[in-house]
Amino acid sequence: MRRKALKVLHWTVFPLLLYFFFVEPEHVSRLPDAASKTAALATHAGMGLILAGLVAIWTLTYWRYGQAGRPGPKLSDRAKRFHYWGHRALYWALPITMVTGALAGLAAPFAVMGFGVVSMNIAGDGGLHGAAKEIHEIAFHALTVIAIAHIGFHLWRHYLLKDNALKIMAPKALHHWL
Repeated sequence: MRRKALKVLHWTVFPLLLYFFFVEPEHVSRLPDAASKTAALATHAGMGLILAGLVAIWTLTYWRYGQAGRPGPKLSDRAKRFHYWGHRALYWALPITMVTGALAGLAAPFAVMGFGVVSMNIAGDGGLHGAAKEIHEIAFHALTVIAIAHIGFHLWRHYLLKDNALKIMAPKALHHWL
């Protein structure tokens, strides 16, 4: 049951991270009018709320039960250490990125409304918001690097080491193509 829940979290979080990778807040400044910018920020904040909820569930599960997967028997000692520390890095980078995003939203000197409905800030000052935003961007870029390393590692395991690593977390409907 736990593995199924983790698969759902895994494949729900992944497209959300892709969304944030392709739709970064810097793109908002290029929008033509204030209404478009407000809508884009509201969508970013709302998607962040959804992602933060999923990450909270994932993180609490990790803290309670530990890492779900063990390194495969075909992995060398070095690869087993990479597996352990790579997953641990993800388990820390995800909540750190969410917390720094929340701090940036809370400190914003303007209204931040998740999906235009959920108020997300207490109208902070510009200096704190700017610092929190910079830290959030650094955390997100670090998370992106860690996630790409994670994907590359598991592709290497599956296709070069041939230990069926992708079948562990992929939905059964995709196993035919793996």
